[in-house]
Amino acid sequence: MSLLVRPCIALLTAALVLPCPSSAFETPLSDEAVREAYFLGQRNDESTAALLISYLRTLPPPKSGPYISEVELYTPYSQLVEISRLRNVGYSAQQALADYRSTSDTVIVRIRIDFTSTYGALELYRSGRLVDPPKQAPDATPPDYHRDFRAGLSLKDDKEEHWIEPLSIQILPTYWQASAHVPFTTLFPFGFSRTSSASAGVSDFANYTGNGWCCFVGWYVLLMYDANDISSDDATVEILTTDGQHIAVPFDLSRLR
Repeated sequence: MSLLVRPCIALLTAALVLPCPSSAFETPLSDEAVREAYFLGQRNDESTAALLISYLRTLPPPKSGPYISEVELYTPYSQLVEISRLRNVGYSAQQALADYRSTSDTVIVRIRIDFTSTYGALELYRSGRLVDPPKQAPDATPPDYHRDFRAGLSLKDDKEEHWIEPLSIQILPTYWQASAHVPFTTLFPFGFSRTSSASAGVSDFANYTGNGWCCFVGWYVLLMYDANDISSDDATVEILTTDGQHIAVPFDLSRLR
């Protein structure tokens, strides 16, 4: 046997013996995966940040109309990492496992929609983010998510694509500019309700003054899914607008935990 062949066989044997790291989406999570998520969150270092940012997609602005600027996915694994990251005092791996076993697996999609000078301009002007007043009349109808958008998650199985209905939809106003990972725990400080709050009125948002603002400048659209309904690695978040935009944001779940 040649000297070149022997090292190749040794490397191949090592590759077969060593366990391959799990990096694909799974539900339910194994005890080992829960433990890995716990310790990754407790580390709260560059590797933690890299894992969380891998679920975020940022998009370029359109020429006109609403700006779908971000789409972020929260899997059961990344949710556990986030919870562990924020509970870094007196929180054990055993408690993390018990907490996980007491809940059902969900996948949450966060879609950020920003107003622009050609869409929702009245709200931007009221908030002080638009210098020149919009051309529309002061009493113009405020933007309405349900009138202007349709958003959801589609899966492709055996070359066939199908749309999954969410368990719940929540719509939150945005009034700050950021382009980064948003912890889902800050979006749902009291938990994610399975009862849709999507019927909340725009006026409820515009009149809020608790944080010193009077007009919202966009939406967070939050879709919650049963993780057991995610039956394919080929997942796409789709957003359709009444002005003709069709935004498709793919997620390869074979590469995301």
